[in-house]
Amino acid sequence: MSFGLPKDCCSGLNYMNFSKIEIPNMFVDWSDTNLWISMATIIFNPTYWNIVARWEYRTQGLSHVIRNRYVACWLLGGSIFLLGLYRDMRYNLALDSQPRWFILQQNWILWLGYINIIVGTVLVFTSFYALGFYGTFLGDYFGILMDKKVTSFPFNILENPMYWGSFLNFLGAALVKASQSGLILSMIVAICYKVAILYEGPFTSKIYADKQLRSRTKKGI
Repeated sequence: MSFGLPKDCCSGLNYMNFSKIEIPNMFVDWSDTNLWISMATIIFNPTYWNIVARWEYRTQGLSHVIRNRYVACWLLGGSIFLLGLYRDMRYNLALDSQPRWFILQQNWILWLGYINIIVGTVLVFTSFYALGFYGTFLGDYFGILMDKKVTSFPFNILENPMYWGSFLNFLGAALVKASQSGLILSMIVAICYKVAILYEGPFTSKIYADKQLRSRTKKGI
């Protein structure tokens, strides 16, 4: 007995009206200039400091112009700090100009956002305290090397805590403001930091390996 049903797995598609299929709404205003400026600053910042720091390491360009590697490092660090403030400002402007996502408008998500911000802030500030200015702002690329690897809190619980603390701050702000676009921007932050870690880690290890090699050569080992 036949009931007029399709006889194979795919013929049933002929009975579907694809014009009636709806794609779930995204609560993101892609025409918002603030969104794209925020995305650009998120991508630009780690790109900037990695390019400038490597150029300095290979050429000592800033140090030669300033004639003092410590002052040169302070200038780079200052520019990184100011760019970070501008990035954070653009991120908050983007969150404020984007629509709210009703799924995130729940008390437990709001508190989760605040917890992320608190934990992230602690990681960032304790990382800075442990590393100091030069350790934070790429002093090793200027030849300002630390005596030994930092293993105190928060480095004893997490690799690259400053990066991930910053990411938690972005994520927390997105949750507090119930912003789907904020979640997207936070994921871009995480991707950029992960790329920066993969890019910086081996190079920093090479800098300190070269230091040890020079030290052994001087000692005649």
